[in-house]
Amino acid sequence: MYQKVRIHLTILFSAVTCTLLLVFLCVSLYISERSQFSLVLSGFSKQSSAVLEDIHMQSVLTIDWLSAREDAGSFYLFLLDQGIPIFHDSTHPAQVQELFDELLPCFPANAVLSPSPNLRKLSEEPTVYAVYTEHSIMGLKKIRGFFPTALLYYKQTWEKNSLLQIFSLCSLDGLYHDVRKHIASYSLLFILAGCFLVCFSRYFTGRLLKPLLDSQESQNRFIASASHELRTPLAVILTSASACRGMSPREQAAFFDIIEREGAQMSDMLEQLLLLSRADSHGLHLKIDETDLQTLLLDTYEAFLPLARREGHFLSIRLPDEEIPLCLCDGFRVKQVCTILLENALAYTPEGSRILLSLSCLEKGIQISVQDNGPGVPDEEKEAIFQRFSRGKYEDNKKGHHGLGLAVAKEIASAHSGTIQVQDAPGGGAVFVFCFPVHP
Repeated sequence: MYQKVRIHLTILFSAVTCTLLLVFLCVSLYISERSQFSLVLSGFSKQSSAVLEDIHMQSVLTIDWLSAREDAGSFYLFLLDQGIPIFHDSTHPAQVQELFDELLPCFPANAVLSPSPNLRKLSEEPTVYAVYTEHSIMGLKKIRGFFPTALLYYKQTWEKNSLLQIFSLCSLDGLYHDVRKHIASYSLLFILAGCFLVCFSRYFTGRLLKPLLDSQESQNRFIASASHELRTPLAVILTSASACRGMSPREQAAFFDIIEREGAQMSDMLEQLLLLSRADSHGLHLKIDETDLQTLLLDTYEAFLPLARREGHFLSIRLPDEEIPLCLCDGFRVKQVCTILLENALAYTPEGSRILLSLSCLEKGIQISVQDNGPGVPDEEKEAIFQRFSRGKYEDNKKGHHGLGLAVAKEIASAHSGTIQVQDAPGGGAVFVFCFPVHP
C-alpha cells in the first residue's frame, strides 16, 4: 500500500512539475525567437536603407560593388532600371533567383503594390515585407498558417527620368537554424530536468510519507503490544474461572481475588489505551478550571501515604512557603500525572527508599516533581521510557505495570503545553519533573 501511494504521488508530482517546466521553456523559446526575429528585421532594414543611400552616392554601379554590399549585409540585391534587371548575370543561388522571379510581378513599375497571399507588411514601414511560405519549423510570426521564409526590402526612385527599383532579399534560414538549435537544447534540458524531477519526486514523496509509515508501524506495534498485554490477564481470568468449577466456596474465594485483581488491571490498561487513542485522533480534551495545586498535591500525598508505609517507603511532601495563586489547568489530569509518577516511584524503588513529592512556582509556570533514591534511569533510556509499552531494565512485570503510564503523562503534559522529563537525582536515583505554564 505504501509503495502504491508513493508511485501515484511521484507520478502526480512529476507530471505537475514537468508541465510547469515545459510551459516555462516554451515561453522562454517564444521570447527568444521573437527577440531574434526583431533583431534580424531591424538590422536588415538599416542595412538596406544604407545601401539605398550608397546607391545615390555612386556615379557608377559595378558588379563588384554589388557583391561587396551583399557580402557585407548578408543579403541579396536586385536592381531594375525601367523594369530591366541590372547585372542580370550576377551569381545568385537558383532558389533565391526563383523566389525573386515570383515576387517581381507584385512590384510593377508605376503601380500600386499588388495584393499577394504570400507577401505581408511587417509594420507601418512600407518598404519592408516578409515573404510567407510553408515551413517545417514552428515560427512565431505565424499568419494564416504561413511562416516567413525571407525578408524583402523594396524601394523605387527616379534618377534622371529613369525608374530605379531596388530589392533586398534576406533569407531566414539562419534564424530557423538557430531556432532549431534552441529547440534541441531546450528539449535536452527538458529531458534532463524531467529525469531529475522524477528522481526528486520519488525522494520527496518518500520523505513525505515516512512519518505516515512510521505512524502506521507504531500503530501496528501499539496494537500488537496491547493485544499481548491484554492476553495475559485475560488468560489468568479464564484459567481462574475454569478452576472455580467443582470447588467449594472457600476454595473459590482465592480465585475470585485473582479475577478481581486482573480485571482491575485490564480496566486500568483499557482506560489508558482509550486516553492515548483520543490524544492521537483529535487531541486530549482538557477541562480547564481554577485549581488549588497545593490542596491537590496534599490530597494525592495523603492518598499514597498508607500504601507507601505498607511497602516500607518513606513518602514526604514539600510545598512552597508562599501561597501559590489558583492555576488554570485540568486538576483531574494533573493529579493523574502525580499518581502515575508516585506509582512508578513506589514500584521501582527498593524497600526503605525515600520518595519526595514537591511543588514549586517558577517564573514562567509550575513545576511538580517526584524524586526517589532508587536505581535511577540510564541515560540511554531517559527518552525511551516515555514511549508506549516501553519498559526499563528494572521493570517488574508482576507489579502490573504495562509501560503506558509515562506515555499517558507525556500526553497530558503536552495538552497543557508543558513538558515532562526524567533527570538524575542528587546522590542517586531519579527525579521526574512535570512543568507547565500557568496559562496553557
